[in-house]
Amino acid sequence: MWIRIKKLQRKLNKITPKWRKEEGFYATPIILFILLILSIIGMGFLFLATTDIEQVKRSELADKALQAAEAGVNNYIWHMNEDDDYYLTQTHPAEQDWVQTDEGRYRLNVTPLETPGVIIESTGEATGSTTSGEITVRRKIRVRIQKKSFTRYIYFTNSETGEGGETIWFVTGDVIHGPLHSNDRINIDGDPVFEGKVTTHEDIYIRRGNPTFMEGYEEWVDALEVPSSNTDLIYWARASLGGYYYYGRTEIELLSNGYLNITNSNPLSEGPTGIVPLPSSGVIYVDGSQSPGSAPESKYYSGWSSYNSAKWSDNNGNAFVHGTLSGKLTIAASNHIYITGDITYQNPNDDMLGLIANNWIYVNHYDQSGNDVAPNSITINAAIFALNHSFGFEAFRDGPVKDTLTVRGSIAQSFRGPVGTFSAWSGQRLSGYTKDYWYDERMLYDEPPHFLPPLNAGFEIVSWEELAP
Repeated sequence: MWIRIKKLQRKLNKITPKWRKEEGFYATPIILFILLILSIIGMGFLFLATTDIEQVKRSELADKALQAAEAGVNNYIWHMNEDDDYYLTQTHPAEQDWVQTDEGRYRLNVTPLETPGVIIESTGEATGSTTSGEITVRRKIRVRIQKKSFTRYIYFTNSETGEGGETIWFVTGDVIHGPLHSNDRINIDGDPVFEGKVTTHEDIYIRRGNPTFMEGYEEWVDALEVPSSNTDLIYWARASLGGYYYYGRTEIELLSNGYLNITNSNPLSEGPTGIVPLPSSGVIYVDGSQSPGSAPESKYYSGWSSYNSAKWSDNNGNAFVHGTLSGKLTIAASNHIYITGDITYQNPNDDMLGLIANNWIYVNHYDQSGNDVAPNSITINAAIFALNHSFGFEAFRDGPVKDTLTVRGSIAQSFRGPVGTFSAWSGQRLSGYTKDYWYDERMLYDEPPHFLPPLNAGFEIVSWEELAP
């Protein structure tokens, strides 16, 4: 037995060195496999790092290309603000060849608009080295550039007070259907809703409540400087330029067939009367020698008789307007404009009216005999501009209570004008109209003929979009 164990031990001793040698043989593939895996992982990380660097570089070049495109637009705007007619009389170098900037280079395609302004397509280009070699990235934008205009807003006011100096508040229930701008502090008490962007030259004071700004707001922006007079429009109303000029009280009925029915008996007038076509310049001006003040808040207040007599004078620069317009027209008055009935458009997509008064623009309340002739509801499609006073309802304190005053267009005024009264205790209306004002969004890009611009009317971007390069 012992001898057998010894023999087995000798055999095992002979085999063991062989196993020991073979350990190296079996270990080598495992190590190589591990190294291969590590190499693959390392190459993956290297690939990812290289790809990431490539993407970062491309992103940097894309940013530079966009900056170059915007630099081209900004340079063109600078030229336009130096020379109003630049886009009509000059060719920018980038319209003919690439122009170099710090970010890259740009090329411009410029299309003039019917209203003062242009559409610019600006292509920016940036070139740089990446891990895969030199590449060029392009980006393209389209911008619409127009002069600043009072018609950019459903509501523009120079002062957030009434004619008597009282503070005007936006309150719960007020809904402003469009962009709004004020040159004054905006006062809020409650939960009004502003559907368009709100801008102010000063700040927004919220006494209480939680107003809604659906498009945001911006404080301390540039003021829009209001002209003191609309007399510049007399130039476009002269017969030599195809306009109509009248002196004294003038009644204008807008006819849906593209004509006007004009009544004026003053010998100083130069324009035609009766059934006439729209003036080719698009402007009617009603001039006058007298400028009586605003209407008393009620016909029962002192001063009403003298006011009403002057209102209907044949020498006063008052215009009386109503009807359905077919075409584009601006009516200006040296004194007041009275809206005597609905003003609508035959074609809401093409027609556009401007009403510009040096003083008040009133919804007419009383006729010459003192009878209430104001409609229960009234619709006004127009860009309304009361340069030195307000848009409102004549003798707004007088009853009976009316229904709705609807405006589709734009309202610009020096002060906010009243259209009625209500009880401070119950909120019940006591006189006048309920307001329903909506912005005519076409006026972001268009306006009535020769509508007065702000005195500081430079060119600005009114729309921006990126295109495929």
